[in-house]
Amino acid sequence: MAKPGRLGQGLDSLDFVIFSSMVGGKGLGQLLGDHLRLIREERNLSHDEVARQARAVGLPWSRATVLAFESGQRKSVALEELILLSYAFGVEPADWFVGKGWAKLTPDARATLAVIRTMLAGSPTDQWTRISKRMWDLPEFKHAPGIVGAQFEKLNQRLKRAKQTLGPDAPTEAAIKAVEAAAGQAEVKAAHKLRVDPLDVSLTAFKLWGRSFTQERDRRISEAIRSVSFRSFQATRGHITRVLLKELAPKLKKGPPITEGPGT
Repeated sequence: MAKPGRLGQGLDSLDFVIFSSMVGGKGLGQLLGDHLRLIREERNLSHDEVARQARAVGLPWSRATVLAFESGQRKSVALEELILLSYAFGVEPADWFVGKGWAKLTPDARATLAVIRTMLAGSPTDQWTRISKRMWDLPEFKHAPGIVGAQFEKLNQRLKRAKQTLGPDAPTEAAIKAVEAAAGQAEVKAAHKLRVDPLDVSLTAFKLWGRSFTQERDRRISEAIRSVSFRSFQATRGHITRVLLKELAPKLKKGPPITEGPGT
């Protein structure tokens, strides 16, 4: 069974399936149609010529079929079609799904294109079974003995909560980034000190500063090092972290701050 991995930036390097309808994505047929159009244009082929090549390998295609794929009307593609098209045009099956982004497998399941390429390349074991450490450092996943439906449900709940907190106009990608950022070391430590969930720290940071807690800390450190003389980088980071915690605290429902446990 597939495992969720890192969310957020660099979608072409991700390798996971997410069981949620919150993430967008095109159907496999639409993705294939995009690449089919590029091949047709690069080779100066007409729609009729593409259909003729498809029929030559046994596919009952017409010009209308080609147009349906290229226009996105065909949202799925049969395995038989994928195999025969790959043979007809000299394209590796995985290469129909190049680039970044998501594939919509079912109404409730999405996979990154990296997963699709890996599976079609025929050597999926390592990437398919790898768990992204950042996501699995989240408290509810950290001690999970295995991948079960409850963990996927928790991930979906976090995504939904992020979307609700950030507001109806916030793009889904912003919610994904906030959930990913919640697994960051700085966010986890800040949450420990403020006695809140790391996701609350992450969401509040995005609403307050437009970026993650870690990003805002690093931005201020960069400015402070240029303009202020501190004893050391570590002292600068500690000072700025305390300032950020004071700014976050009034925005969070929390218990009293503590100083034990994870450091700043």
